[in-house]
Amino acid sequence: MGTAAAGTVVAVKKAMEEGGFTGTIKMFGSPAEETVISRPFMVHAGLFDDVDIVIDNHGGDGFGASYGVGSNTNWSFSITFHGKTAHSGGSPWVGRSALDAVQIMNTSTEYLREHLHYTSRMHYVITVGGEGHNVVLDRATTWYYVRNSAKLIKSDLERVLNCAKAAALATDTQMEMTPYTAIHQCYRVETLANLVQDNIKKVGMPKWTEEEQKFVKAIQKGVGAEEIGLPDDSVIADKPSGAPAVFVGGGSSDIGEVSLVVPLTSVRFPTSAPGAIGHHWTTTAVTGSTVAHKGVVAGAQVMAVSAIELMTNPEKIEEIKKDFRKMQETYFYNYKNDGKSLILDENGKAQYISYLPYFFSKAGKYKHDPENGIFFVPEGKEVAPPVGFLSEQMSKYRPQMSKHYKTPAWYDGPEMIKE
Repeated sequence: MGTAAAGTVVAVKKAMEEGGFTGTIKMFGSPAEETVISRPFMVHAGLFDDVDIVIDNHGGDGFGASYGVGSNTNWSFSITFHGKTAHSGGSPWVGRSALDAVQIMNTSTEYLREHLHYTSRMHYVITVGGEGHNVVLDRATTWYYVRNSAKLIKSDLERVLNCAKAAALATDTQMEMTPYTAIHQCYRVETLANLVQDNIKKVGMPKWTEEEQKFVKAIQKGVGAEEIGLPDDSVIADKPSGAPAVFVGGGSSDIGEVSLVVPLTSVRFPTSAPGAIGHHWTTTAVTGSTVAHKGVVAGAQVMAVSAIELMTNPEKIEEIKKDFRKMQETYFYNYKNDGKSLILDENGKAQYISYLPYFFSKAGKYKHDPENGIFFVPEGKEVAPPVGFLSEQMSKYRPQMSKHYKTPAWYDGPEMIKE
């Protein structure tokens, strides 16, 4: 995805030099994309304040743009319980088990699932659970994702935190919340999606070789999927895909945060294969092949052509911005409002409300200065995105993974880093 964005920037820069038109094109990376951490902090810091249009991209098994409301919010945090250590066999009555608290909290949220709306999603993993069973643990941690629609997420969070409080009370331990990130749903603009979809039809699907088709069919067979191979232009829709008639929840992307402040659409281009499973070896296998390489190039071509079209057509940008304002008025509750409509600033702009200050305040150790849009830790330092909180795991597994990195015969770029 980052490669496709980089290719877009290079192509547009060259077009500007040769075509004689001017403008500014920016590429925004997304550190910690899978943990949806970076972009809410980027938006909160004002990095998109001078941006007119954003074209987001993501790999997939098809080729298309999208619009409308989609994906869930995602509020990510961990709960650490602090107890008292003791010998598990000799004097367990002296101890207060933090691990018991984690297990009670997780069990409580499992019972809670039945009573949450069907659009909700909730996941957890125990990140600190002890290394020996003959000691009562004085510290244990569980990491949560709580997801739902914008209107339901706050109540879901309160109910999950109540499970944590109950677990602490039941085990005579102390609980500590560590917030990581809180993102909105995605609000993509139809006018922009139409423009991009038209360019997808012009670029078309990559031309697949017989070897690539055979490779993908073997992947499909391996997971019991229909052995249909890779798609051709016949699967490209005439119009971009819109929001479902009934929202049932699903995944999350922190591009949603950007979609509230800048007109945005997303392009999905073919870097995987029909039947491949996300976050799975099948997707990894395809993305390391010529299939993904061709898909990335096609995606970059679409984004570059779309960017050039916009940069040379200011009237189209204004049309898209009008569509964007209609979206803001419809979903006014994401902005400062009077309960019925937007409260605009002195420049006539909608005033986006970040979830971060509210969410971080739930941990009880952050101070918010809403007038200046800043929130602090007790030491007076501004809160920064916790992009390194998984560094221990990365440092453990990356060296093991790097042993299996390969340089394909078709790759003609710089030498790949393997350390």
